[in-house]
Amino acid sequence: MSITKLRELGVMVDCSRNAVMNIPALKELIKICHEFGYDYIGLYTEDTIEVTGEPYFGHQRGRYTREEIQEADTYAHSLGMELRPYIQTLAHINQITGYTEYSECIDVNDILLVGNPRTEQLIDNIFKTVSETYSTRKVNIGMDEAHMVGLGKYLELHGYRNRVDIILEHLELVVKICKKYGLQPQMWSDMFFRLLTAGAYGTENSEAAKELSENLSKIKIPDGLELVYWDYYSTDEKHYEMILDQHKALTSNTSFAGGAWRWMGFAPYNSYSLLITKAAIKACLSKDIDSVAMTAWGDDGTECSIFAVLPVLYEAPRLGGKLPTDNNSGSKEDKVQTFTAITGYTLEEFMLLDLVNPNCEGKKKNNLSKILLFNDPLLGSFDSLVPDGISSYYEKTAQKLFDVTRKGERRFDHIFDSMGKLCLVLAHKADFGCRLRKAYQANNTQTLKVIAKEIPQIINLLDAFYEAFRKQWLYENKSYGFEVQTVRIGGLKQRLADIALYLDDYLGGRLDKIQELETETLPVGYILEGASANEAEFSSYQKLVTTSRLSW
Repeated sequence: MSITKLRELGVMVDCSRNAVMNIPALKELIKICHEFGYDYIGLYTEDTIEVTGEPYFGHQRGRYTREEIQEADTYAHSLGMELRPYIQTLAHINQITGYTEYSECIDVNDILLVGNPRTEQLIDNIFKTVSETYSTRKVNIGMDEAHMVGLGKYLELHGYRNRVDIILEHLELVVKICKKYGLQPQMWSDMFFRLLTAGAYGTENSEAAKELSENLSKIKIPDGLELVYWDYYSTDEKHYEMILDQHKALTSNTSFAGGAWRWMGFAPYNSYSLLITKAAIKACLSKDIDSVAMTAWGDDGTECSIFAVLPVLYEAPRLGGKLPTDNNSGSKEDKVQTFTAITGYTLEEFMLLDLVNPNCEGKKKNNLSKILLFNDPLLGSFDSLVPDGISSYYEKTAQKLFDVTRKGERRFDHIFDSMGKLCLVLAHKADFGCRLRKAYQANNTQTLKVIAKEIPQIINLLDAFYEAFRKQWLYENKSYGFEVQTVRIGGLKQRLADIALYLDDYLGGRLDKIQELETETLPVGYILEGASANEAEFSSYQKLVTTSRLSW
């Protein structure tokens, strides 16, 4: 028997990847989500919350104070919603690992050392703060993606041990501390699967699924613990149903977390997110999973606005039967009218943001805008991904985005302005390195002179984008973390200035060659080897900007 409506639906906002939402913007998001029909907002704070007794925890990272959390909590409650903490108690606390204060409790990478007294003290302090700051008793304890648990300092101290047992030992401690403070824990479920399947999060193979379920059934999950199956990578409803079935071997207390993709650069994947959300929520309803969260991560610097994924945040409650509406027909006309009434924009206008990444529609997704922005013009590591006609494409896309801002002043116009100005940069920068190398290797000095004159224009456009992006950032985030964008975009600006000097010296006979342009480019290596432009996804600034290392 399947259900027809979700019991609860939430949005989890990543406040740990350099961007911490400021309170006015957080309240605005809470209000919109209330009008969409959500029950709670979750704040994912790896270290970005003020913890008593831990002065270095989130230091100079824009961490939330107790008063800020309580202000947002009170506002959420005034609308009949909850504010929930999403924390980490095993892995992912990477920003504290450099402090000597925490050196003794780090196993390896960003994973805490299981069984260490300082680890227990830290977790206790976090839960004490959470229990005193949030009014809800529900807390997500994280523990996802701890792939190397037990393989660092733990291995040196204790030798090799079954890593499922290590996680269960740690989980027992975490749940015990939760109970001490009257908290109800939920945990990401992936590590139980990954440690039993050589890294896979479930399986679609029937024989392998049977063996996996048998092994999962032997794991004793603490009473009262809710497991969260997270997945935002499939458009196939059956895929989600199979993995949900495999969770039943672990526990009957399972919920689901999908994704509103805004973590692959500056622009969202709304089209793709709508497809996966439809498949996932249909699967949840068919498998009697009545609790769903929509995650909005911010990998590699949170470059994309949380408000850019409003179409996805709207669609989830509509599919889950949570959307407040006077018309249950689900007609397109009713949907558009309701979205517009709440946001002031049409769905079609917001879907234009996907165009910042060319050919990013339906199942197809790429983050070419970030790749081509930071692709170094001299090194050309990603030149093989530059599509034909890209300059014209970005000129037209910029105008489509600017057109949205010409309909009277509306509250999210700055997002369209920022993305439009990014497109103007890319209209000149995207294929700049390809044209530069071609002219240089053909010894075409006339073309090189023309190309050299483009650089000041690109720098001016980059300055305009930077200011628009800064405005977007400060609208919704604290200022902390933006220094990373200053370094990145400022570094690109200086690199362009350096290239102008190289060209001036070369064309003036003061430089006999430009070394990087003497080298033939290779097809993209890295993880994108063999990928076409339409499917290129690579978000690591470190690898995009240079073939060298930024730091050790």
